[in-house]
Amino acid sequence: MASPAAPANKIERAHQLYRDGRYEEALGFYTEALSVAKIKQQKIALHSNRAACYLKLHDFKKAAEECTSVLELDYNHTGALMLRAQTLVTLKEYNSALFDVNRLIELNPSSEVYQNLQARLKTQLESHLLQYLNPKPSLKKKKKKRKKR
Repeated sequence: MASPAAPANKIERAHQLYRDGRYEEALGFYTEALSVAKIKQQKIALHSNRAACYLKLHDFKKAAEECTSVLELDYNHTGALMLRAQTLVTLKEYNSALFDVNRLIELNPSSEVYQNLQARLKTQLESHLLQYLNPKPSLKKKKKKRKKR
C-alpha cells in the first residue's frame, strides 16, 4: 500500500517538471497522482494541472477534455470554464465556447472580461457562419494535365 506522502511526492515532482518545461513527464506524474487521489479538490487541481500540460503541448482537444473533467466535479469552476472556452475557440468550436462564456456570465454577470469575450465570440461565430453559407470561389485556376508523348 502506498504511503499518504506518495501522492504528494508525485505532485511535487510533477510541479517541478512542469516548471522545467518537461510537460510530458509532468503529465505522467499528475496522472499517477490522480489515480490515487481521493479528495475532490485534489482531483480538480490535478485535472487542471493536466489541462495546463496539454495546453503547453498544444493538444487543445485533450486540454478541453481535462477542463470537462474539472467541470464534472465542480460545475461552477470559472477557471475551467474560461480555459475550456479558450481551447474550444482554438479548435474552432465556437458554439461550445459561447456556451461556456454564457455560463461564466451567469456566474458573474458584472464581469466586463466575460461580456467582452461573449461579444467577440458572437462576432466570430457570425463571421464563421457567413463564410460557411457564402463560400468565396477559389482563385486558383485548375491546371490542365499534360499528356506525355
